[in-house]
Amino acid sequence: METSASPKKVNKENKQEHLAVLRRVVILLLLLFLCVYMVALILTASDFFLESAQSNALNRLDTDLQETGRLIDQHYINLQRVADKMASVTNQEEAEAIMDTYIGSTEFGNLRFYVGTKAYAANGVEVEDEVANGITELAKERKQGGVIFFDSTMQQDCIAFFLPVKSGSYVDGVLSIVPITDRETGSKILDLGSVRDEDCEAIMLIGPGDRVMLFSKADEFIPLGNNVQSFLADFTLQKEDSAAIISAVQGRDRYAVSVASINGGQYCISCAPLTDLGSDAVLVQVFNNENLVQNEMVFIRHIIVLLAVTVCAFIGILVYSILYSRQSKKAISRAVLTDATIECPNAEQFRRDAIEVLYAGRMQPYAIMYCKIKRYNVIVDMLGEQKANEIFSFVANVFEAFCNEGETYGYVGDGEYLMMIRYRNEKQIGDKITLLEAVINKSDLVKKSGVSVKFAVGVYLTAQNRRATVPQMIEGASLAAQTVKKNAVKSYAIYTEEVDREIANNERIEARMEESLTNGEFKLFMQPKYNVKHDCIDSAEALVRWFDPSIGDYRFPGDFISLFEANGFIIKLDHFIYQEVLKYMSAAAERGEKIVPVSVNVSRVTALQDNFIEFYVQNKRDHQIGDGFITLEITESFAMESDEKLLDIVNRLHENGIRCSIDDFGSGYSSYNTIKQIPIDEIKIDRIFLAKGLDQERDDKIIMSVVQLAKDLGVEVVQEGVETEAMFNRVVEMGCEVIQGYYYAKAIPIEEYRIFINSNTSIQFKKKVK
Repeated sequence: METSASPKKVNKENKQEHLAVLRRVVILLLLLFLCVYMVALILTASDFFLESAQSNALNRLDTDLQETGRLIDQHYINLQRVADKMASVTNQEEAEAIMDTYIGSTEFGNLRFYVGTKAYAANGVEVEDEVANGITELAKERKQGGVIFFDSTMQQDCIAFFLPVKSGSYVDGVLSIVPITDRETGSKILDLGSVRDEDCEAIMLIGPGDRVMLFSKADEFIPLGNNVQSFLADFTLQKEDSAAIISAVQGRDRYAVSVASINGGQYCISCAPLTDLGSDAVLVQVFNNENLVQNEMVFIRHIIVLLAVTVCAFIGILVYSILYSRQSKKAISRAVLTDATIECPNAEQFRRDAIEVLYAGRMQPYAIMYCKIKRYNVIVDMLGEQKANEIFSFVANVFEAFCNEGETYGYVGDGEYLMMIRYRNEKQIGDKITLLEAVINKSDLVKKSGVSVKFAVGVYLTAQNRRATVPQMIEGASLAAQTVKKNAVKSYAIYTEEVDREIANNERIEARMEESLTNGEFKLFMQPKYNVKHDCIDSAEALVRWFDPSIGDYRFPGDFISLFEANGFIIKLDHFIYQEVLKYMSAAAERGEKIVPVSVNVSRVTALQDNFIEFYVQNKRDHQIGDGFITLEITESFAMESDEKLLDIVNRLHENGIRCSIDDFGSGYSSYNTIKQIPIDEIKIDRIFLAKGLDQERDDKIIMSVVQLAKDLGVEVVQEGVETEAMFNRVVEMGCEVIQGYYYAKAIPIEEYRIFINSNTSIQFKKKVK
């Protein structure tokens, strides 16, 4: 139930809900805008189409004017041939002779020639008529031009084309008079059928006196000859439309377009002066508006369809958002609250469940446990990601089975789990952790995998601070888990203020570790090992001690070794101690001092580095250390992790003259299998066997069996932790030949060790070096 959520959580969820509402409002506003826009587009489309029709009509008219001009130019080109012939004429007779050849030709109609301002027919007869009078001014100025006129003799509309002859000729110009439409021959200079745009309803030529001289519709040529007002009277036009058209025609010096309703349809009537035929010729076109705006109509239709589709899409999105929002929220919630790798509740689900549990049973004591699988990376490396995830998924199932009603669990990731249980006392928590590990490790799945699942558990008791939030409790449990030592007998730690102090101390240590290594604060110490049979030093173990000036004293290795293993700094520290040992042995050999074999600890983290073997072998060679003088100590816990990897390491070390020892032997579960499978050189029996137990005789038999087995396999045995004379006597009686511990010598600085090793190292003198 979300009502128990923290203020931050509530604010976050409210924000998400507000965003969802805002998205819907935005969609509705967009939908409204699109609808309004579509309606406005439809309402204004008629005005848009009308403006487009008028603009397109003028564009079409301009194109047809150019085509009409081309036809006129072509007639002038043809007439130029006549003018060129007349250019060499010197008298009347020669002119008449040339003209005589064109009598009866329909190419140029009625040909005439001019001498001065007098016009002569092709047969030489002087002509005085209305056309001659119209061309007189052109002839005076020897200027090309044309006029439209009504020929009273032929009783039809004609065009006269005047073309001046080259200067110096007897003839000043030639004139071609052609009917606009020849009823008998069909000859026509202005073929308006070829000029007319295919979408044009009609095209007409209007001459002087607003006479409609030529009308073309569907390739028919009709010489009307009537006044434009009479012509428009044949159409169904409103008075204002007729007046607008007549005004445009009478303008003659400009482009004009008018819109008229003709026979129920809407038309654009455009006109423009045909300047090639003088100032009285006007070309008029009639277009049905639908033909003029076809492209625009397609464009507008596409926009409307697109808008309609968009509106439908937005409506669909809105409907989907409303109808399926809950299902989507549930699906997203499942994805957000479930770990996809092992398919179980994740940390966020645990947080929510924990809030609900605490709200429902606020006064009951709960323990939040942060459970981290030890050697998680090793398990993944050994089994591979897929098989390892099967193990982790099984562990999650066990956690679920261990949860009673009102308890919960979740998976953080990387082998880390959360669990919230009710408890009566601390012992119950410890028993539950022990039972958890037992159930997991006794399962067939885990047994067959060859791994062991152990937890470092941090516990936060809710009763200690009921005002703390669940995230704060989880953080406290996580911090407590970090304080569980790697090899500690107790696998859990309860969060207290001491945990905070320890974490703070770890942070201070990490802040200084790099600087301390550079400043030489890490010191090489040696702890000699005693050979019982020869009553002298047998070898020594290199140990590290950290003198921290910030506290003015040495820090215990237990304070920083586990921390360095967790953050990876242990690699640098292992390398440093190893190189210090090699420097000491190399210098001692040069001085002729006595040296004995030295064992150097190697952490699991260091041993897993790709260049592990190369580093240790190359440094040994660089310092010219003989074979058998260096032993690398590897903890039994690492040996248990991968027999194959350890076997490869041991074989490669042997190839390069480096011995191998198993430290803390007997503290794990696979001790005998280890010495059986891997050709190690030495085992160091864990000091736990010398601790005062319930059955000392049984412990002694175990040590004796280990010693005897090792001797049979040719493996040296070192007993660690020999602190008293009684311990020493026990170990000797059990057949162990090498001991290490305070009874013989404690760990001493390298300078003191040099004195120790070069003096009498019999156990009789052990007190002298303590």
